[in-house]
Amino acid sequence: MRVQTDSLLPAKELSIRNCLPNFFAKVKAGKPVSVAFLGGSITRAGNGYRDQLLSWFRSQYPACKFEEIMAAVSGTGSDFGACRVQQHVIDHQPDLVFIEFAVNDNHMPMQLVRETMEGIVRQIWKANAKTDICFIYTLAKENLPELQKGIFPASVSAMEPIATHYNIPSIHMGLAVVEEITKGKLEIMGKKEEPSTTPIFSVDGVHPLPETGHKIYTQVLKKCLLQMQDNGSPAKHTIGAAVEPDNWSNAGMIAGWKKASFKGDWQLTDSVTKGREYYQLLPRVYGTAAKDASVTVHFKGTRFGLADIMGPGTANVEITIDQQAPRVISRFDAFCTYYRLNYFLISDLQPGKHTATIRLSPDPVDKAAILKTRNVTVTNWQPYEKNAMYIGAILY
Repeated sequence: MRVQTDSLLPAKELSIRNCLPNFFAKVKAGKPVSVAFLGGSITRAGNGYRDQLLSWFRSQYPACKFEEIMAAVSGTGSDFGACRVQQHVIDHQPDLVFIEFAVNDNHMPMQLVRETMEGIVRQIWKANAKTDICFIYTLAKENLPELQKGIFPASVSAMEPIATHYNIPSIHMGLAVVEEITKGKLEIMGKKEEPSTTPIFSVDGVHPLPETGHKIYTQVLKKCLLQMQDNGSPAKHTIGAAVEPDNWSNAGMIAGWKKASFKGDWQLTDSVTKGREYYQLLPRVYGTAAKDASVTVHFKGTRFGLADIMGPGTANVEITIDQQAPRVISRFDAFCTYYRLNYFLISDLQPGKHTATIRLSPDPVDKAAILKTRNVTVTNWQPYEKNAMYIGAILY
């Protein structure tokens, strides 16, 4: 029975718990190690804390070879993380997994965050109980009021009971940022081109600048990792009983062409993936702009979704599950000035067998109005004239 409540917890920079004993045992022995980074755009950022931390690892432990497993997808949360952790992380046999979803989970229900984060943990340890895990937390401008009062925001307050239950260390990299802002030594956001005597954390209140925000994140990580390196004894982690009975330990992702039946004019395409940062994460994509094309999937469970590509040439899709009324899912938003890996999930289904049919929605998309919400200036509308969908994988 679920006993967790949705109360906010006191903020703390480091909860050391069981540390990272298996990882550091291999590091100290000079054995090769693989470090996975599962998260969103803050983790994805070039020259951000991920790159900076790997550089520090290699200089701090020169006898050890560090292999990176880059599993960060911009604009995605722990729900998609639970679906893709097998292919993007576990299949690459990591020794240590950093999980970063605090900001992207900001507006998810706390119970759902507990279920998805617990699902990620249980999947990792079911595959290899010696893999160490560390929850790492970042911040957005909207989290400042709570953090300045010494309170974790909802997403972190939901993740912490999972970390506590499984004895997983957690690090809030943003508390040091809050301290600098409170002292007047740092601004949460500003314009890089405007002269200022106070450094800025970011230009948007979310994504840190490499030389300020990410630098602080890295400093916190280094400090906390050094505190953990000589603690704990190498051993298999115990999975034990679950906190949430509906945790996402059975979530997954399967290639669309293996699971779906395509009807109409579909083309295997790499025009929206090849050469882009997410190509390795979703290399095989089927696309269509035909109004009469559809794809049907038979599945069992309580949720269904797609890993797909959004961009200038995408439109809305219509999904019909069993005999329910069609659901229109928007696949064009104000950030669709470029193609990117994205996803959606429908999680309110009754247990059992289901059939889902996906096709392009006949309803037109006012792309100009959507882009206007971010004051996007478009000089060439030709890429936006296409109305297509691109499907890569089925989520469950």
